[in-house]
Amino acid sequence: MVTFNDLAREKFSGIGSLAEGFESLVRTWGLSSELTGDIITPLQASGWRGDAAERASVTIVKVRNEIDAAFEEASGIAKALRSAHTEFTAARADLDAAVKKATDQSMTVDHSTGRISWPAPKSAVDKSDPEQYHATFKKLAEEVAGDIAKALKRAATADAAAVAALSAVTGKDKTAFKPAPNNPEEQAKQAADLLKLAGNLTDGQLDQLNKALKEHANDPRFTTAFYQNLGPDGFLKYYGQLALASADKGGRRPQAIEDLQKNLGTALATATNTRNYPRLSDEWEAGLRRAGSARADVFLPGKRGNVSAQPFGYQILTNILRTGTYDAHFLNPIAEHVTQLSQMKGFWTSAPWIDGDFDQLKFLGHPGGSRQGGFNPMSGVLEALAHNPQAALQYFHDPATAYDLDGSVKALNQKNTYFDVLAKGGDDSPLQDVWKGHYFPGGHAEPSGALAFGHALESAATGRAFDAPQDTPLPQHTPEMSKLMKEVVDRFGNTDGPSLLRKDGAFAELAPSLGHLTAGYMGDVQKAVTQYDKLLTTYGSPAGLEPDSTAKLLGALGRNPEAFGAVAQAQQAYTTAHIQDIMLNREAHGAQFGQAVNNAAHSGGAVAGILTAARTDTLVGELKGQEKAYNDSIDRNAMWGKSLWSMTGGKLLGAVPVVGPGLSLPVNYFIDHEASSYHISLNTADPATKADIAGLAGATGAAKTAVENAAQGTGLTPLQVEDLSTGAANQSWDGVTGGAGLFIRAVNG
Repeated sequence: MVTFNDLAREKFSGIGSLAEGFESLVRTWGLSSELTGDIITPLQASGWRGDAAERASVTIVKVRNEIDAAFEEASGIAKALRSAHTEFTAARADLDAAVKKATDQSMTVDHSTGRISWPAPKSAVDKSDPEQYHATFKKLAEEVAGDIAKALKRAATADAAAVAALSAVTGKDKTAFKPAPNNPEEQAKQAADLLKLAGNLTDGQLDQLNKALKEHANDPRFTTAFYQNLGPDGFLKYYGQLALASADKGGRRPQAIEDLQKNLGTALATATNTRNYPRLSDEWEAGLRRAGSARADVFLPGKRGNVSAQPFGYQILTNILRTGTYDAHFLNPIAEHVTQLSQMKGFWTSAPWIDGDFDQLKFLGHPGGSRQGGFNPMSGVLEALAHNPQAALQYFHDPATAYDLDGSVKALNQKNTYFDVLAKGGDDSPLQDVWKGHYFPGGHAEPSGALAFGHALESAATGRAFDAPQDTPLPQHTPEMSKLMKEVVDRFGNTDGPSLLRKDGAFAELAPSLGHLTAGYMGDVQKAVTQYDKLLTTYGSPAGLEPDSTAKLLGALGRNPEAFGAVAQAQQAYTTAHIQDIMLNREAHGAQFGQAVNNAAHSGGAVAGILTAARTDTLVGELKGQEKAYNDSIDRNAMWGKSLWSMTGGKLLGAVPVVGPGLSLPVNYFIDHEASSYHISLNTADPATKADIAGLAGATGAAKTAVENAAQGTGLTPLQVEDLSTGAANQSWDGVTGGAGLFIRAVNG
């Protein structure tokens, strides 16, 4: 504890001199290079061999290790002393300012005890109302006492930080310089002690902390011990204080804080994985929920910032959760708790925020303070779910658990309404974000929230994490996945759903993920659009999509370049695989073989027609000049064409190569080439016609080529192949024009 007398009488020049001495020692350190130049290099060049040489080598290695450890210890001492000197002198300046404030008001501060006193009333006016006189001085004295308390607390914090830092770098062994810890638990304690320095952490110590977390991120012993040492509330508080103290620092600090945010996330995922031993207990996780719904003390007294506007623990935690793949046992209770809190109007914005707070809080928001917002915990939680398809599906599908404000379980097996709650349009959205000048309750969904919502839905309903490698196979759709897909189509293909997905809609950032979802369910989509074709196959459990909502959703997705590319790729691949399936099994169709090919081409054309009509309407309207965005999206989303080929073609036929390392070069080329036929250039006086023709050419060309490729080795004559391929192209043309007409009459009506 630092007393008033301690701080008032000490000038801290001795600590400053010590810091300068150690800094000079580090700057001029030459022992390592001298050992190498004077001893190691000559010995290596001498050719000395034998037992004596081996013993000498061992001794030299020990000496070099001691010298290296000495350098690290000297560096750490220099940094700890400099940080302590800076904070102590600042605390002394705060104390002097408080004493001067008292003196200026004719008050006296006892330098032994810090007691504040004021003179008795002397003037006639003061004597006439002594109560008012003393009340005025009492109020002034309380202000000065508060300033003194802040200065003493700052000095005490610096003192504790110096003790921890010096202990960390010197250790307890007085006969040798401190070696690196030799087991994960010791290393974890050292890392936790560094984070406990919080705002007093130097750049070098921050680098050391990041290095330790990165090296041991996948070690359950290290990560579990690290978080146990901190405790759930301590973890949030210390990281929050460090992030705030770094807000106005430049240089390497912003990147180092971003790295730390990610490293903490990866380590937390390891420490909470139920397949690991050891792992953090259920009690620790319950404590984290309790700390998440409470305010964390990150604005410290005496520091710049609004002390009454402390952020919630979840506002610190959930952007850490953006990194790592979390076990559903740990993640889903947090996700449910955050969702329930987010439904309380203004919960995350209820503090007396001021604009200046956000300058200090920026590193607690989006990683590295990269963009506005990130203070609504829903975004980070949904991104965390998006990394684990099983957890995401459980969140949207399984019976809900109700939680009390402190995160303790209130009721089990409740109705799950999370999708409905998050997909709600209009104001009072749980996906409203918070940032400078934008922290009033009751707003609509913000882009970052809609984006994260889409990622979580994509992961849950496709069974593949939204950012998984492109060759990650898609699992077959389960009844639960297909049910969620139907809910998505019903919501965003009806009422205000399509308008919410437009470029100025609250859920515009959701559209790309809905495009990926639609691509993954292309069989269900084509069955819905051409509902009388019973030969169309689905991948796993059917979704049972409604025709009208499916068509409207396709129209909305055709307006978004990213969504368009994914759906177009999937439609081409699905139709091609379906045609080839019929070609390879033509005996089963008998005399109706040609009609079966035409039916397949027609259903694919209908989907393409709605898509391309929406693209045309958009390119000549709200997104003029965006044809490059559409073309690039088609190329970028080739993975969806290849995934659909695997799902619908290779998996069903056996004769068609599957996606991934086994996907043959000819199939890769074929899919890329056919999808590129959707490319468009509008350098013409009639862009609408040009766009329409491009859409027709893409679908019809793919249908014709699919027949021609599938006919190889079947024994069909060239004339028969030409008849079949032309018929398929014509039926595709009819499907495209029919789909375009549907878009004009109904979808866009």
